[in-house]
Amino acid sequence: METDNILNKLQLLHGLQADEAEKYRPLAQEAVDRLENCRRKDGGDSLLETAAAALVHLQLTLTEPAGSFTAGDVHGDNTQERAAAKELWKESLAAAAPYLRDERFIFRSVP
Repeated sequence: METDNILNKLQLLHGLQADEAEKYRPLAQEAVDRLENCRRKDGGDSLLETAAAALVHLQLTLTEPAGSFTAGDVHGDNTQERAAAKELWKESLAAAAPYLRDERFIFRSVP
C-alpha cells in the first residue's frame, strides 16, 4: 500500500485539498500498519488503500464536534455524516476482506 494513494483518496472522501490531507499522513500510515498487520495474502492494494482512507475519514469525522448548529437561516447536523463515514468504513473493509484475516472471532476449545 502507498500512503500517497491513501491521502489522494482521503482528499475525495473528506473534501480536503492536497496540503490539508498531507497533515494527516501519520494517521494514514497508522491505518496502513493496522491493515498490513491483518493482511493474509498479497494483492488488493487499491481495496486496502480505500479501506485505509475510509478509516482515516471516519477518525476525522468522529473527532468533529457532535450535534447540530444553527447560524442565521443555516442549520447543520453531522449525525448523518458520522453514520455515512461508519458505513463507508464497513463497506470498504468488507471489499478488502479477501486480503485480510478476520480477527473478530476466536475459536477455542472449552476445557
